[in-house]
Amino acid sequence: MMPHRSYRRVSPEVRDAAVAQVVALTGRLRSESEACRIVADQIGVHTNSVRNWVRAAEGPGLERMDASALRRKVAALQQQLAAAAEVNRALADTLNESRRRT
Repeated sequence: MMPHRSYRRVSPEVRDAAVAQVVALTGRLRSESEACRIVADQIGVHTNSVRNWVRAAEGPGLERMDASALRRKVAALQQQLAAAAEVNRALADTLNESRRRT
């Protein structure tokens, strides 16, 4: 017979704070896994719990999206790319114009 496992309840506020801390630490540490381990140790939960919270906050990964969701994602990214390209063109035009005046 397997021993009964007891899991500590963690409030949504603590989960949100843990996810935010992992995101903040990930840029400063070697990996997201290391950030999850550090945060998990701080709040007294298993590393995989924190990792699961981070994954849930990120939303569905590309491997879990259906074809229509992927098409919507691609279309949204194409719109963002087009908007960014337009901003870049405008900035380049402004820079070139200011260089001509000088």
